[in-house]
Amino acid sequence: MRKEPKALDFDEFADELLRERQPRALVILAAAKIDTQLRDLIEKFLLAKSAKPKEADELLDGDNPLSTFSARIKICRRLGLIDHAVADALNRLRDIRNQAAHWISFGIADAPLRDQCDHLKSLLESRKSYKLTIDRFFLDTDMAEMEMLQAALLTLSVLVETHHQAIEPATIGKIFKSSKLN
Repeated sequence: MRKEPKALDFDEFADELLRERQPRALVILAAAKIDTQLRDLIEKFLLAKSAKPKEADELLDGDNPLSTFSARIKICRRLGLIDHAVADALNRLRDIRNQAAHWISFGIADAPLRDQCDHLKSLLESRKSYKLTIDRFFLDTDMAEMEMLQAALLTLSVLVETHHQAIEPATIGKIFKSSKLN
């Protein structure tokens, strides 16, 4: 199993995301970070893995059931770890990320990507966290398309991280212990 280098904390990630000037790299960087955040959210919610500490997780890593961005979004939604609107925004990001990885031409100023980025933004702009992201990271109120995409991606990362911080470790185990199924 290949081990990813030390993850960036949010401020380091935000700095790197804001420095990125290429839309393709921006989308792939943000999607990779958010995918990792979803993995961590699921891992925190579930009981500990059965595999040995240095072995891959039998659900979350490799080619196992919850190892893809799509599967992680779906399971987080079904478990109630993220709300429907966040799941919609994550799925939109997933679509844009797939296009970034597979399309030769990738310009966010041109249709259909412009429309998809606008849709992603529309899914997030009513949230308080989006407004806070704009206030913290963007001084100019007249933002270009690249900056609006950066704001949406940072907001998605903040939302997933907020959900991660809000749950207790091994929540599922506590649910089972408190049930009368013992």
